[in-house]
Amino acid sequence: MSYDVFYNGEISVTPPMTEADAAIFAAIVKSERTEQTSFFFDAIASSEEPDLPYYGGLLELSEDDSKIIPEEGESNPGVGMWLRLLAKYFFASRGYSLDGSIWWTADDDVDDRGCIFAKGKQLEVIEDRIVNAGPSWSPSPYASDDVKQAIEKLVESADNTGCDGDLTVASATAVEALRTMSEGL
Repeated sequence: MSYDVFYNGEISVTPPMTEADAAIFAAIVKSERTEQTSFFFDAIASSEEPDLPYYGGLLELSEDDSKIIPEEGESNPGVGMWLRLLAKYFFASRGYSLDGSIWWTADDDVDDRGCIFAKGKQLEVIEDRIVNAGPSWSPSPYASDDVKQAIEKLVESADNTGCDGDLTVASATAVEALRTMSEGL
């Protein structure tokens, strides 16, 4: 059963794709099995992820063949899987580099949102259930204001006067407040 997803963003392809590669890319994303695309579908069938993405037509190229653009408006889930497979079996073998990001949100599931990050030969899909920390090569740590305040109170209450070595005494109230918050995460 499918649900609607909305995508926003673009991923640059460097150098811009050749006309031949652009045609193969278009055929692949439309799930067209031809002599020119068989390498891609054969590679997927023998990989750890043999299940092909369910929906074709989720991606297209800009007019100058230099950017990957997601389908506009309502779409179907699967862009992350398509891009992961394309990066591994298509772009890498042809010497292309990818750079950019595509964000998604699901219409019927507020918890289904995230971002696909691309940089060079790296591609990472981050499902953002609470807060998107960014790709592993450039994470952006995040803590809500409540958590930041609880940590600050805990640190302010810490005192190692009269303690041996690595011991520090902290306010039980501050520790309990932080514990309660972490249980809700």
